Amino acid sequence: DYNAFYKSISKDSDEPLAHVHFSAEGEVTFRSILYVPKTAPYDLYQDYGKATDNIKMYVKRVFITDDFEEMMPKYLSFIKGVVDSDDLPLNVSRETLQQHKLLRVIKKKLVRKALDMLKKLSDEDYEKF
Repeated sequence: DYNAFYKSISKDSDEPLAHVHFSAEGEVTFRSILYVPKTAPYDLYQDYGKATDNIKMYVKRVFITDDFEEMMPKYLSFIKGVVDSDDLPLNVSRETLQQHKLLRVIKKKLVRKALDMLKKLSDEDYEKF
């Protein structure tokens, strides 16, 4: 169930406002689930410049990190989710992985899907958020 999974990764008691589950193939193959929380985080504007850990990165179902500053742009920092890729190397350091060119492709697709998800929200849901 998507709502139970959201509650477990975000430690939030509310249901998500929207979610998108997709697989991307091409240069890099990955699966992802992105969520829009029902309410904005209380410190959204106070911590605007700080790094967020809302996107968790897995490689071949092994947790790598949630410490990616560049995975989502700052204006989408409230979006939470999980990314699992089979194409990224497991045996490199996290710093090397952050400069990996496949991550730029993943970021581009994540941003596009997140913006599409926000665009598809009904006006009523958008006003709630």
